[in-house]
Amino acid sequence: MNGIKRLLSKKAALSLVVAGLSIALVQPVSAAPKKAPELRKTTYKYLQKAQEQMAEDDYASAQASLEHALGKVKNVKFDKAAINQMLGVVYANQEQFKKALKFFKASLADDALHQPAAQQVRYNLAQLLMMQGEYKEGIDVLLEWMANLEEGVAIPARAWIMLANGYSRLNQWENVIEPATKAIKVSKEPPESWYTLLLAAHYELKDIPSAIKVLETLVKIAPQKKKYWQQLSGMNMSIKRDRQALAALRAAYRHGLYDKESDYTQLANFLTFRRVPYQAGIVYQDGLDKGVIEANFDNYKRLANFWSHAKESRKAVEAFYEALALRSDADLQLKLGRMLAQSERFDELLKLAAEPADGMKDKHTGEMLFLSGMAHYQLGNTRKSLELMRKAAEIKSSRGKANSWIGFLEQDLSSS
Repeated sequence: MNGIKRLLSKKAALSLVVAGLSIALVQPVSAAPKKAPELRKTTYKYLQKAQEQMAEDDYASAQASLEHALGKVKNVKFDKAAINQMLGVVYANQEQFKKALKFFKASLADDALHQPAAQQVRYNLAQLLMMQGEYKEGIDVLLEWMANLEEGVAIPARAWIMLANGYSRLNQWENVIEPATKAIKVSKEPPESWYTLLLAAHYELKDIPSAIKVLETLVKIAPQKKKYWQQLSGMNMSIKRDRQALAALRAAYRHGLYDKESDYTQLANFLTFRRVPYQAGIVYQDGLDKGVIEANFDNYKRLANFWSHAKESRKAVEAFYEALALRSDADLQLKLGRMLAQSERFDELLKLAAEPADGMKDKHTGEMLFLSGMAHYQLGNTRKSLELMRKAAEIKSSRGKANSWIGFLEQDLSSS
């Protein structure tokens, strides 16, 4: 959430400087308010000449013309302000922003410009200050620009978002909310980045419900972006809204956005937690089939556990076999043995027991003997069952269970 991109590139800001300031400078003097000062004819000619040179991309000549004019005006404040304003434009067009800032500030220093021109300078000065990382000063200038707007003139969305972005750079997140919200409100098609800025502010202020509302908008704007679904899930989970958290993860899955093993694992684990283990198995199997989940021992073991929780014995057994084919493991072999016994797949159980896995200990051996004894009895081989139960009784961990069968089997044999 901390990687919010700048909302104003140098190129974008520069284009506004050129489009706004240069036009403001050459308006006929008759367009000025009735009692407002007017440019001297000589100054006006230099400004007009400089603008023509700029139009030809001859900035060096434009700069020379303006500096010459500046030397002639001396203390004529209005002319001096207009020339400084145009020099700011010249340097801005050459991306010499520090010099541009110097002349823009100078043009405002004596409060001599006509209000429309002064407002244009303030706005572009605010932009350049933000671009140069002078966020506090940029905010102050922008607020001054807002305060000097004519009555009834609405503040445009781009100004609101510039203000919000400036506050974010100062980590003044409480001040980001209002301008970011207003920018979005007055814009017909707010860019995605404006929502992410508002999201960051709510997140930094730990206002999770408000952050969730922004994310619910972002997943509509950009449903193809997995990170928004995951953030929506995580924030819902943080305030114990597990159902909504799971719904967000499932939505990302349905949109086909999962491209990492961790994506499938997270959703499958959550589905199991929410007591939907069958869907967990479906999701995890899908990840394996697509090759996103690596086909290794641990992952097949995990799949087997999902199917076991779902009471899908056939699928669980298949997954256990896949895992054991990749690694011999005593614990897993015993789990498979139990499942084969529960599924009454006794022939398979005996075949499994005939090839003990690596790492077998007494607890594994004892229970496998007991399970094999049960299997032989179910297959009608009572004598073999009794033999295996007696062996199981020699091992402490399986002695109790085996002894409970031995008496029964001995009686069964004696009565047959």
